[in-house]
Amino acid sequence: MQLRAARLCVNCEEIHDAHACPACGSENFTYLTRWVPASRPQPQREPPRIVLPTLTQRIIFGSGLLGLAAFWFMRWSRRAKARVEASAVRSIGELR
Repeated sequence: MQLRAARLCVNCEEIHDAHACPACGSENFTYLTRWVPASRPQPQREPPRIVLPTLTQRIIFGSGLLGLAAFWFMRWSRRAKARVEASAVRSIGELR
């Protein structure tokens, strides 16, 4: 019988775990844990796991922002160069 389920009959002081006392049939009871505290195991919390990225993830995602910035800079410089060359071909201004 587990301590958490143990009941003490108020009439005949019998300890049982049924709905009614098996000795006298009374339904008047109180839980035994009222006087005897049940030991509760303390839940042990695991420390949060630190997931380190793999080498491939670091290469792909770690340099992603830097790679994206380099891509946009190269695209911008190519467009700027194309605009300068287009304006030089049209003979506008002093680019010749």
